[in-house]
Amino acid sequence: MSLYVLRLRDGNCIMVDAASEDEARSRVKPVAGNEIATARKLESFVARFSLTDDGELTSTLVDKRTIAELHEHEYPLLNAAHAHSYTEFDASETDSKTDAVLFDHNASVHARGWDKRDKQIVSYAVEQERQRFAN
Repeated sequence: MSLYVLRLRDGNCIMVDAASEDEARSRVKPVAGNEIATARKLESFVARFSLTDDGELTSTLVDKRTIAELHEHEYPLLNAAHAHSYTEFDASETDSKTDAVLFDHNASVHARGWDKRDKQIVSYAVEQERQRFAN
């Protein structure tokens, strides 16, 4: 079995364990209908599932290769917008130069420092990603 990522027309993704791309598509079809835009085998995947006090499970991608793959293949417009913003804004002064950087409180504080233009660039890219396969 392999893990596949299926990009939906609305901009969301579903990850599914399947023997082939066709099986992945068929397993997700009851949930996604005809909304599957692309499908591909993931090369890397690591996620953390946390139990909230309310009894809900939340998940966070914790592998930088997984995130880089998703940005490269499923969200190229968002990837370009982030690259553009970070080129000028740079990394947080609290970011480790050797360890993977997770989105945490310090990163949240750093993100609030983005000026309006950078936020608009990312917001525009998000909207473009949602519309990219909307046809």
